[in-house]
Amino acid sequence: MTYEQAQEYLLNSYGVGRKKGLNAMADALSRLDNPQDKIKIIHVAGTNGKGSFCAMMSAVLQDAGYKVGVFCSPHIEEVEERFVINNEMITHSDFCKILTEVAKISEDMFEAGDCFSFFELLTVMAFVYFQQQEVDFLLLEVGIGGRLDATNVITNPFLTAIMRIGFDHMEILGNTLPEIASEKGGIIKENRPLALYDDIELVRDIFEQIAEEKGAKIYNARDLDLTGFQVGLLGEHQQENARVVMAACSALMDLGVKLRPDHIRYGLKNAHHPARMEIMSENPTIILEGAHNLQGALACAENMGKMFAGREITVVIGILKDKEIGEIVRALTSFATRVVFTKPLYDFKASTPQELRDSASLTGIEQHIVENCIEALNLAEEITSDDGVILCTGSLYLMGDIRKYLRER
Repeated sequence: MTYEQAQEYLLNSYGVGRKKGLNAMADALSRLDNPQDKIKIIHVAGTNGKGSFCAMMSAVLQDAGYKVGVFCSPHIEEVEERFVINNEMITHSDFCKILTEVAKISEDMFEAGDCFSFFELLTVMAFVYFQQQEVDFLLLEVGIGGRLDATNVITNPFLTAIMRIGFDHMEILGNTLPEIASEKGGIIKENRPLALYDDIELVRDIFEQIAEEKGAKIYNARDLDLTGFQVGLLGEHQQENARVVMAACSALMDLGVKLRPDHIRYGLKNAHHPARMEIMSENPTIILEGAHNLQGALACAENMGKMFAGREITVVIGILKDKEIGEIVRALTSFATRVVFTKPLYDFKASTPQELRDSASLTGIEQHIVENCIEALNLAEEITSDDGVILCTGSLYLMGDIRKYLRER
């Protein structure tokens, strides 16, 4: 399989692939000699904060001398970003080789014209790749939920972590926080430690009940002291994410992993996470923030209000259809001088700019509609002063389009 064929196969899996579930995943992995059982896995769930946790945790473990794999989703610019070892993406040759192997097993298991879903294919590939590369740890990010997510095919993680819980993917996970928490809590395993932060008592009670039933020791993050530690990722919410990393480090040290405070200090300060309050250029300041659900949008609004109070702010925004678009738009424009509504170049599931504008019924703010997101950014640069700020936000698909354009430019 060539690289072009590999990309085409994955793209086709969106159309023909259907989620097969954990039993089929386990069957496929057994045919590959169960690579997932040969890796120390740190399994991470939560509505927001998973990627930031992985970025900081990876930096901590790397500074301690470990070889660290990260399987994250979604990708920002290219799918290989989901397969990273010590900040290096998988090579094209390894990507093609492993997908060829996994595709053959998928074809053996199902009728012609059928295959695993896109995310299931990538998850099986991840276990094969990271086991072949003999990583010391794999930071494994849940796709959606936890209990029925493809990554939850693992049965014996080294450690689990659950980040902040909020409303997202309600059509799959449920319409209340307890329902969503129950799904996320599905990653908690028998006698395996759990790093946990949640300040909502109703949600915390559910996780504590699951952990008690499973004999999983909880390492609480919310009361940890960050004095003496600097968090490099921008935004107040990253302080919370950093506390979960510290809780996870305490669990790892109790499990015999050799970590020192200076490793944690380095990791929290030097982690990098693309498209999360990422400053791309100055004059004007251009920031990418993938605030793709309401909880993320509210955190972004709080951060922007504190970090850029009194500054002229232009918001370039595009959001997918399956979100609470009206509330998200209102949150992400509450601090803005003006807004440019747009959509990703690949507008699969994207709301139209007009739908975004209509959803929020904004008044007293300058508004523009530009279908092409690159043209939207160019307009924002034209109408924003050099000492102003341009926030590109919403869908991570949009972040990928704009980030690639800015890097190449």
